[in-house]
Amino acid sequence: MQQLGGRLSIDIAVPIILQILDGLQYAHNVEIPYVKLADGKFGKGKGIVHRDLKPSNIFLTNIDGKLVAKIGDYGLSKAFDLAGLSGQTLTGTQAGTPVFMPRQQVLNFKYAQPEVDIWAVAACLYNMLTGSFPRNFTGDPFLAVLQNEPIPIRERDAIIRQPLAQVIDLVLVDKPEIHFKSAAEFKQALLSALS
Repeated sequence: MQQLGGRLSIDIAVPIILQILDGLQYAHNVEIPYVKLADGKFGKGKGIVHRDLKPSNIFLTNIDGKLVAKIGDYGLSKAFDLAGLSGQTLTGTQAGTPVFMPRQQVLNFKYAQPEVDIWAVAACLYNMLTGSFPRNFTGDPFLAVLQNEPIPIRERDAIIRQPLAQVIDLVLVDKPEIHFKSAAEFKQALLSALS
């Protein structure tokens, strides 16, 4: 993804994001067959939350002349229905990339739910279209996530059409909670904005 460099056109960025949303919809609903449970036994989990989506974790390939996007680097991922049970993430631990992170993930990384990935995808789209991050960052990046509101995308690039801008801005609302709870919801909103 980084090899494309700089800003991307809507015609390139949105199809990439739509593919990523399809991948997340699958990941957030997949059955995980061998997960350590609270009692120390192993059982099934449901859904994986990535927790570190960013442009450098979006890999592009060309298959039969078509650009195909894939999500990589699941190093921070966790079965979200069992979040907090594995002991792999320490309470209070911060991990991930703050510029692509909503408040909820900073406040409770260990128990992050799928909507943190949805927010991160919107932040990726924002970055692809504007070359900027949704928030201004100075000083401590985790504190900036907690204190700074996302900048409306048209303040960064007034050329972005209003319907698309409204969807992106809505997805980036993370106070008091993240607006979209599923990748399918965000995808449908994007498609509606572009029709």
